Amino acid sequence: MFLAVLLAAIAGPWPDAGAGARIACGAFYRVAPGDTLHRIATRAYGNGNYQAVFAANRDILPDISRIEIGDDLLIPCLDGAGPRTRREALALGIGAGESGDAPAPVASAASIRPAGTGIGFLTGSDFAPFAHRALPEGGMITELVRLAIARAAPEREVEVTFIDDWPTHLGLLDQGAYDLGFPWYRPDCSKADRLSASMQRRCAGFAFSDPLFEVAIGYYVRAGDALAGATAYDQLFGRKLCRPAGYFTFDLDQQDLREPNLTRIIPPKAADCFTWLMRGEVDVVTLNKSLAEAGIARLGLDGRVAEVAALASTQTLHVVAPKGDAEGRAYLDLVNAGLAELRASGRWFEVVSRHMGAFGVYLR
Repeated sequence: MFLAVLLAAIAGPWPDAGAGARIACGAFYRVAPGDTLHRIATRAYGNGNYQAVFAANRDILPDISRIEIGDDLLIPCLDGAGPRTRREALALGIGAGESGDAPAPVASAASIRPAGTGIGFLTGSDFAPFAHRALPEGGMITELVRLAIARAAPEREVEVTFIDDWPTHLGLLDQGAYDLGFPWYRPDCSKADRLSASMQRRCAGFAFSDPLFEVAIGYYVRAGDALAGATAYDQLFGRKLCRPAGYFTFDLDQQDLREPNLTRIIPPKAADCFTWLMRGEVDVVTLNKSLAEAGIARLGLDGRVAEVAALASTQTLHVVAPKGDAEGRAYLDLVNAGLAELRASGRWFEVVSRHMGAFGVYLR
């Protein structure tokens, strides 16, 4: 049995698309936490014309879905005025980063976490229903973490801090500002060479708890397409694959489902993927299974869309601790022991059912 969640639950802990001040064209913009090419293009042009930004910065962007915080991207003008590529802008003496501020330094451990005797957990908001300061109990996984420690080590206090700048979290854990962080997806670290720098850092530097929750991801094609019988990811090479903006992409990267092997299409909404699939403008749609099934029914596409069953995957959420922190790894053992008790007693299912029900998600 698995639990299916909505797009907001798997899209990742980032702000809404389009947030922020307008970005000027003809100059550089420095990538900030939460940015995607689609969001940057929306702020620059009023629409999600991310292909223009991608094309202008091919010298530093490995593919259309992989940008890093601190990257300096040229924002080309759509009317043809000014430099057309990043290299051209640099040759003209237009300085990279002139329109973006340098990222703020990570705060020191002493300035973030007050002294105490409890186990210090770090999480953030914008990741409903898993973690959000405004949700009951701080979200589903926040409650599970507290209950797990209460079961395994009732004498230990739990201190949960919400810091909404998610990209700083791993640095704060490395500094010792907190003992453990959650919730983090675990990529396939045996394929780390295919992952982004941030995912490689996660694999190299952090230990993971047992899974707290599973997210099911499906692949969908038009009914009758021979791809419905695909049994290997490389059978999608040469095709157009659609996944909405805001989703994680590490699961695609670790299967080499990226340029130049295929073309990723990244619309703002999941419904766009299925609309374009039926028009023949994309070949494959991949996203959360429950969202896909709901979208197929809502669009009246039952019987017209087929799942590529052999390619379905399950991605898992975890508590993490720096590998070099012996105390933090001991705390992970407590989380695992408490989590096992919660599952055995049925309390895990009760907590998850309550949060998923409040969030409007069904269980399968």
